[in-house]
Amino acid sequence: MMIATAEDQLVDRIYAAALDASLWPSVLEALADEIGAHQACLTRLSQKDGQGEGIEARIDPRSVAAFHDYYWTKNVFTVVDDLDAWRRGWRPTVVATGDCVPLDDYYRSEYFNDFMRPQDAGATLHVRLDLSDDTSSAIAFGRSIRKGDFANDAFETASRLQPHLIRAYRMGRTLAGGFGVSQDLARTLDISDRATLIVDHQGAIQHANPAAERLLRGANGLCVMNGRLAALQSEATQRLGELVAAATTQDGTRSGGSFSLHRPDGRPSLALRISPLARETIAIFTRPRMALVCVTDLELEMRSPLDDLKDLFGVTAAEARLAGAVFEGLTLPEAAERFGVSINTVRFQLARVFDKTGVTRQAELVKIMTRLSGDQAAR
Repeated sequence: MMIATAEDQLVDRIYAAALDASLWPSVLEALADEIGAHQACLTRLSQKDGQGEGIEARIDPRSVAAFHDYYWTKNVFTVVDDLDAWRRGWRPTVVATGDCVPLDDYYRSEYFNDFMRPQDAGATLHVRLDLSDDTSSAIAFGRSIRKGDFANDAFETASRLQPHLIRAYRMGRTLAGGFGVSQDLARTLDISDRATLIVDHQGAIQHANPAAERLLRGANGLCVMNGRLAALQSEATQRLGELVAAATTQDGTRSGGSFSLHRPDGRPSLALRISPLARETIAIFTRPRMALVCVTDLELEMRSPLDDLKDLFGVTAAEARLAGAVFEGLTLPEAAERFGVSINTVRFQLARVFDKTGVTRQAELVKIMTRLSGDQAAR
C-alpha cells in the first residue's frame, strides 16, 4: 500500500479548496510553509490600474486595508506601462522578484520600502494561474527579509504544485459562476418580467436581466455611464448613488430604500427599490458588496407580492408584513422597531415564513418575492 506524502496531502487540500473556497486561507498557509515563505496571497488584479481582490494568509488586515486604500497604485508587480507587450510575454510560470521588475528598482520603490518592508516581506515568488484580458491571477508569496531569497527547491516545489493550483483555481471560479453573481440568482432574475439589476458598491452593473436591458435601451430615464447604472437627471443619479451606498456599506448596517424616477417623455414615473444583497460564500474571492435594484413601471398595474405570499404559502398578514420589510432591506431590529414588536417576535415570524416558503435564508426569501413581483408585471 502506497503512503501519501505530505505533498500529496497538500494536493488533496488544493482540490478541496476548489469545492469549498473557505479552505483557501489554510491552503495558502500550508503552501507558504512548504516553500519557505511566511505569507501568501491569492490575487486577481487588473494590470491596468492594480485594483482587484484577494485572499490573504498571515497578512495583517491593516496592511490589506492600506493596499486597497493606496498601495494598489504603487504595486510594481501589477501595474505595467505596455500592457500589450506584457500580455504577449505572459506565461503560466513561477517567477521571482527579479523576473517581474529589476531588483534595484524594486528595493528603491515606495511599494517595497513603505508597504512590503513593514511586513518583513523581502523576496517574492509568484505562481501565475490565469490571464484574462487585462486581469491576471496568481499566488504571491513573501519571504522574511532576514531569510534572503527563495532557494531553488522552493521554485521546484512551486512548479510541481502549479498545475494543480491552476486547475483548482479555474474549477473554483467555474463552480462559483464567475465573478459577482451566482448562476442560480442570475437564472432567477432572468425569468422575471420585472426589470432587475445587480450593482456593486460603485454602481457598476454586475447583472441585468432581459427586462432591465430592454428598459435601459429605451428612453426611460435610466442609462449606463462607464458601465455604471445612472439616471438622465443628475439629482436622480445622486439619489441612486446614495441608496446604493447605503445598501452596500462596509461599515454599519446595510439598508434599502426607494425613490421615483421621472421619465423625460412625461409618462408615469418608474419606481426604484434598492435592497442589500447578501454575499455568497461559495465564491473563490469575496464577492463585491452588491445591491439589488428593482424597477417597477408604474404604467402597469401590479399586485403586491405579499398577496401572493399569503395565497401561495398561507402566511399570515403579520408574517407577510415582515417579509415585505425584509424585501425592502430592513434588518430584523429595524423591522421590530417599525412594527412596534419585540425582536423575538419578528424572529419567530421570520422562522414561520421560512418554514412555509421552504427557504432557509433571507436572500432566498428575497429571490422568491422578486420573482413573484416580476410575474405580476405580465398580468
